Amino acid sequence: MTPQPCDILIESATVLTVDTDDTVIADGAVAITGADIVAVGDTARLREAYAPRERIDAKGGVVHPGFIDAHIHISQYTSRSVLQRMEAASVTMGNWKSALRPEDEYASAALATVDYFRAGYTGFVDPGTIFMPDAVAQVAGDFGIRIWLTDPYVSDRARALAENQPELVSPSFLKLWPRDLEEALERLGRELRRNAEPGGLVHAFVGIYGADTASPELFRAALDLARRNGVQFQEHRGYSPNAYRAGEAAGETIAALQEAGALGPGTTFVHMNLVHHGDIERLAGSGTGIVWCPYSQMRMISSEKGRPRMLDLARGGAPVGLATDIPRSVRFDALGTLAHANAAVCGTPATPAEIMRMRTAGAAASVGAGGWTGSIAPGKRADIVLRAPDASEALGLDPVWETAILGSATPPRAVFVNGRCVARDGLPERQEPGAVIERAHASASGLMRRCGLSN
Repeated sequence: MTPQPCDILIESATVLTVDTDDTVIADGAVAITGADIVAVGDTARLREAYAPRERIDAKGGVVHPGFIDAHIHISQYTSRSVLQRMEAASVTMGNWKSALRPEDEYASAALATVDYFRAGYTGFVDPGTIFMPDAVAQVAGDFGIRIWLTDPYVSDRARALAENQPELVSPSFLKLWPRDLEEALERLGRELRRNAEPGGLVHAFVGIYGADTASPELFRAALDLARRNGVQFQEHRGYSPNAYRAGEAAGETIAALQEAGALGPGTTFVHMNLVHHGDIERLAGSGTGIVWCPYSQMRMISSEKGRPRMLDLARGGAPVGLATDIPRSVRFDALGTLAHANAAVCGTPATPAEIMRMRTAGAAASVGAGGWTGSIAPGKRADIVLRAPDASEALGLDPVWETAILGSATPPRAVFVNGRCVARDGLPERQEPGAVIERAHASASGLMRRCGLSN
């Protein structure tokens, strides 16, 4: 049989496919043509079957689907170490966010991308907290990372956020939100134009800010728009258990959402820091997506006695994606460690395969992309990571545990997005990291001055 041509053959790898069986192929290979994976299997078989333009010897290193950060407020990445100073100066995160300019949003997303590549990520999801989506979308083209985004701050009840979480808002920040339902509806769906580009790196979904800031009319309009366009609908929900209980008292329960047809694979709720046992079947049984932010969750359950049931939901069939929210206390590569510790504290320990799935396939499903990314299988996009075989954590005893849970001490050998190498040894191929970091430092300093936080 004549070997078929392909662009890249990664061979002699420990392949973590994260398919339905969480398969580990000990001496595996992945063939890539264009943006897609065309074959996965034993090295010996794929060597015979394919004639690659480029052959990469993994030398036993792990190959896995790229991690996807299922929920990050990307424009705030440069703010992650400023909270204590804010509190001392009576400055809120709302002051910081209202001071953002397009160049600041670009600088923040670019800095995050440098750190994402170092940690083995190929994409991230912003939930609608970018004021100028074009500024962040440029990062995809400049670096080669995959981005999911939606319309900024879609809400018609912004004052509810000021009442429930005043530390997040400011008068200047609220001026940038829609004033009423009419303005929110005008903003809704503008970013869906990005989905018209076949094979593009920037994808749009329909999202509302949620967390009690959307009227039933806005919720329904957004949900209907998502259904008509065949994209995911997302909402912050259950961030604060106290606010969630207040919603229950008003009749806004998971059962009511189910009756209204709002649950299902096309819907994703972020946080869900309070889940009643009876709601597990409603959410998981319907295939509703859940985004789990471990750090934010631990803050809430320590103060408000929430009852998160992330592992119960995942084991019941809900696609659960793992996310940083804003990684203020950990680096991206420590997210698996944080989630594993969180699950243990909550009384339902997670397996390595569950954490791996949440960082890849579950995260992809949370934005409706599970059909084409998030695992290594023929027909999926080649968004994959090749790990160094001599990394200190790579003992080969349990490659899933070592990859998904242990923070990586050594950057990946290579990160591929759409079949193209976008980073080598943790460094972006298209941009100089020093310049990115310098730009981020200048941006953060400017924001500090504009917020009155400079010395």
